[in-house]
Amino acid sequence: MELEALAEGLVLAQKAGLDLKTVMEVVKVADFRSPLLVANGENILKRDFSASFALELMRKDANLIQQFSRSLSSPVPGLRVVERNLDDAVALGFGKENASAVIKALEKEAGVEVKAKVH
Repeated sequence: MELEALAEGLVLAQKAGLDLKTVMEVVKVADFRSPLLVANGENILKRDFSASFALELMRKDANLIQQFSRSLSSPVPGLRVVERNLDDAVALGFGKENASAVIKALEKEAGVEVKAKVH
């Protein structure tokens, strides 16, 4: 869910015309910061989707969590959104890329590409 939130936030920031390096500086000091968000955010801005954990594996894990939650009648509604975007990204051919490539499905829907401006 962290990667989903990061991807959504970066796509929104790109559409709003914000400086994405500044956005990432805020992520680095925010209360919700984490090494996962920082590393993946920086790699997204560089358009580096080298797999450290493949998107298709994250999709598999999300499906297993969804099945487990159903077996316990314990809802995880946020996971449905994540699963949909993971499914879309895999269908677009990004399954072998890093899990952060989930952003590519959101970019396609929004009509933007998230990347740092070269100065």
